Amino acid sequence: MESGRTLEEELADEIRAAIRETRPPEAAEPDDRRRIRGSAADALRRAEAYATPSVPEGARFAFAKRVLLRLFRFLWRDQAAFDALTLDALRAMLSDADRLEITLEGVREGVGRELAESRRRAAIQDSRFALLERVAPDTSAAASAAPTARASRGELPAAVYSLFEERFRGSPAEIAEGQRAYLPFLAGAPGPVLDAGCGRGELLALLRDAGIPALGVESNPISARLCREAGLAVEEADAYAYVAARPPESLGAVVALQVVEHWTAAATFAFLVEARRALRPGGTLLLETINTDSLSALRAFFLDPTHVRPVPPAALAFLAEAAGFADCRIEYRSPIPESARLEERSSNDAKLNRLLFAAQDYALVARVPRE
Repeated sequence: MESGRTLEEELADEIRAAIRETRPPEAAEPDDRRRIRGSAADALRRAEAYATPSVPEGARFAFAKRVLLRLFRFLWRDQAAFDALTLDALRAMLSDADRLEITLEGVREGVGRELAESRRRAAIQDSRFALLERVAPDTSAAASAAPTARASRGELPAAVYSLFEERFRGSPAEIAEGQRAYLPFLAGAPGPVLDAGCGRGELLALLRDAGIPALGVESNPISARLCREAGLAVEEADAYAYVAARPPESLGAVVALQVVEHWTAAATFAFLVEARRALRPGGTLLLETINTDSLSALRAFFLDPTHVRPVPPAALAFLAEAAGFADCRIEYRSPIPESARLEERSSNDAKLNRLLFAAQDYALVARVPRE
């Protein structure tokens, strides 16, 4: 290790170097294929003009010459047939080249999107490693004797968890596509929508684009800052403390996606009580978490080191009802593709599919009574 450099700095440099090595190569600039095809098409048109002898309009003795051409056409019949077949082949080649160019354009656009996503992820990773390096460890006796407040709560450093989400959660576009189905539940809410634990802000961006007033709260300072830089109204705070500080009946909906599995049952119930108080009559509660009825989904639960306990649908619905919510129902989300499930040849196969490969997530949707 170089003099004056910490082990964390050396590791960060090595990780950044590895990330740079795994980035896809820059796409090469395409050739000027339109110019080449244009020249080929011009040549083909000129060849067509000479493929079969003809008499131009206005030529002297044009009628007599046309009669002679018809009489002696048998002399160049085979050559004309060969020329016609050759021209047909050239036209087919140009048509195939046009279709190939359209296909290549689509491939280039897809590669460009992948490159942009790769650069975005690499830039976020670099910035988070830089943040880790800037946070110098406290080596004082007092700090060594007692854990930090974050560590005492069993939390990972914010930058480490942001990097974990970036690697395992999926791209923002994929997450947004899955969350788009929640917009009908939130449209027409009797007040602003609060996204508690908004993360990277995918749902907030969807709500903004749909013209639904919304705000977010996020405890991770990196995610909160990135949301604000994207123009989203996000406050850095603890979700429970933020909701508890809201005035009564000041919200139209409270949403918490993939959040309650990070809390104990007591913390979840306390959050629900405050959400019920802060919601207006007719307001909506929408909670999404991992489906405990699917054994394959539990792999995702145990992958996240910050998860506290899985929450069965019946248990979450009971806590919501105990907190004063009504009309509770469960919406199952994220089904597993048929290709990844067992082929059902008997009733036992169907039972195994329901046990092993049921929907990966579920959402609890509940309402505040209007009276």
